[in-house]
Amino acid sequence: MSIIVSVIIPSAGRRPELLQQAIKSALIDDEKVQTEILVILNGEVGMDFDESSSFQHPLVKYYKLEEGNVSKARNYGLSIAQGELIRFLDDDDYLFPEIAYQQYTELYNSDADLSTYAGAIEDDATRYQVVESIDIDDYCSATLSAYCPALTFASVYKLKNIKNLRWDEKIFIVEDEKWMRTISAYSEIKWIKSHKIVAVWYQHKTDRLSVSTCYAHSKFFINRYLSIYETLKKLEVENRLTLMRKEIASQGLWSCIHGGFYFSPIFWTKIALYARTLDPNSRPSDPFFHKLPNWIHPLVIEWLMLPKRWMNHQFRKLKYKLGYSSYIRKI
Repeated sequence: MSIIVSVIIPSAGRRPELLQQAIKSALIDDEKVQTEILVILNGEVGMDFDESSSFQHPLVKYYKLEEGNVSKARNYGLSIAQGELIRFLDDDDYLFPEIAYQQYTELYNSDADLSTYAGAIEDDATRYQVVESIDIDDYCSATLSAYCPALTFASVYKLKNIKNLRWDEKIFIVEDEKWMRTISAYSEIKWIKSHKIVAVWYQHKTDRLSVSTCYAHSKFFINRYLSIYETLKKLEVENRLTLMRKEIASQGLWSCIHGGFYFSPIFWTKIALYARTLDPNSRPSDPFFHKLPNWIHPLVIEWLMLPKRWMNHQFRKLKYKLGYSSYIRKI
C-alpha cells in the first residue's frame, strides 16, 4: 500500500509555466509513494485559468475559488485532502523529488508529527541562500523565536495533527509564521529536522502572491508580535510555558521590536517592557547590543538610533520606488 501525500498548491493562475514546474516537481507515482496534487486556483485570473491546457495527470486535480486569497486556498485544499501526509507548495517554487520522497518515507515511518528540511533561495543562475531549521529541538520554542521555521514548502505534516487547524485568512504578511505558531499552540509536537535541501524558493521578477516589500512593512513586525503573543497566552493557560520558551519568545519579540521600532516607537516601547518580563536580560540579537553592559537598557539605544533608522527607511523606500531595490528576498 502506497503512502498518500497531498501536495496543496495555491495559484492565482498568473504564472502557468512556473505552476507546471511546481506540479511536475511534486508528482510522485510509484508503489511506495503517491502524491495527490491539489491545485487551488483563486482570484479573477485563477477563475479564468484554462486547466485543460495545464499539466494533466490522474493524480493532479484543479479547483477554483472566486476570492483571491492564498490562505483561503490552502485551507480549502486542506479540507479536501485525502493524504496521510500534507505539504504546501507555492506555484513559483519547486521540489527536489528524490529528497521529498525521502522526507515522506522518513516521517511516515516515524512517531514524529512533523518534518522540516532545508530550502534554497535561487534564480536561474545563482543560489543566494540556504535556509535551515533553527538549532532548537523543541518545535514550540523554535516557532516562538525570531527564526521560526516558516518556509512553506520545507515542512511535511501528518494530517491527523493539523486537520482541525486553519491558516489565518485575514493576514497576508508572515501568515506562514502564524501557521507554524498555530500548530505549536495547539499541541506538543514531535519534530524531525534535516539539513538536506528539499525545495527551491524561486526568485523571479513577475508578480507574486505575497507582498514583495513585506520585510520593510510595519505589518510584518506587528503580525509576528501578535502571533508570538497569542501563542504565549495559550501556552500559559495550558501550563505549557516553560522557562526556555519564555526566554526564546522574548528574543522573538525583540526581533519585532527592533525591526518595527521606527514605525511606532511608543507602541514598541510597551512591547519591549513586556519582553523584559519574560527574560530580564533579553535584547535585540544585533551584536552591538550584546557588547553593552547589562545596566544599559536596550530601549535607550533604540530611542537614540531612531532618527538615523527612520532616515534609512525613507531612503530604502525611495530606492524601491526608483527601481533600484533587488527583487531577491533573503531571510
